[in-house]
Amino acid sequence: MLKITNLVKSFGDLDVLKGINFEIKEGEVLAIIGPSGSGKSTLIRCLNYLEQPQQGIIEIDDARLDAAQPSKKDIQNIRSKTAMVFQNYNLYKNKTALENVTESLIVVKKMPKAQANEIGMQLLKEVGLEAKRDNYPVTMSGGQQQRVSIARALAQNPKVILFDEPTSSLDPELVQEVLNVIKKLADQKTTMIIVTHEMDFAREVADHIIFMADGHIVEEGPAREFFANAKNERTKKFIRQVTSES
Repeated sequence: MLKITNLVKSFGDLDVLKGINFEIKEGEVLAIIGPSGSGKSTLIRCLNYLEQPQQGIIEIDDARLDAAQPSKKDIQNIRSKTAMVFQNYNLYKNKTALENVTESLIVVKKMPKAQANEIGMQLLKEVGLEAKRDNYPVTMSGGQQQRVSIARALAQNPKVILFDEPTSSLDPELVQEVLNVIKKLADQKTTMIIVTHEMDFAREVADHIIFMADGHIVEEGPAREFFANAKNERTKKFIRQVTSES
């Protein structure tokens, strides 16, 4: 369903992704973990072409992009298959919660406003925020804003939702409300790739774990086995470190 082959990304002389290969099936949840600077966020931003890799093949559903020679159509096709949930929400500050969710439906898909609002309200209900439909981002907590961001991503009806450390900007007491929404989506077999530093959450929700360091995939495996039976010493060291800190 999603397949990445030999993905390479550099910023000047800095090699950030050094030949990344992985694939996931429809309905699976992949968690990407690793230390800061390992290339996790760059990788997930390359998957919908927010960052442009120098080489590699990105395949999502029936869309295929060769990063060495991408066409505008290929980029549009890849982007149409994904939706991104950012660290810092990226909501329109001058629009209400409902308007943030329905913007893409009305502007991009040319959907009638009444129909878009009906879908938007259903999605806000799904993330537990139907009562906040008329609130602007400034009046909502970080956790509420991130849940609106998730509803906005769902409105695009993507094949894959990409989460770039969705709880990293939240106060500790707000983290769980966002994780609960993501867990609900996982239970519904929503295909997701999640860059996260929440190890317990990754263990509970993900089907598969990738551990990255220095621009490489160091180790990967089924979530149930990964934390208990890591084989690579670099992986073991990371797991010990994050476990002792939590």
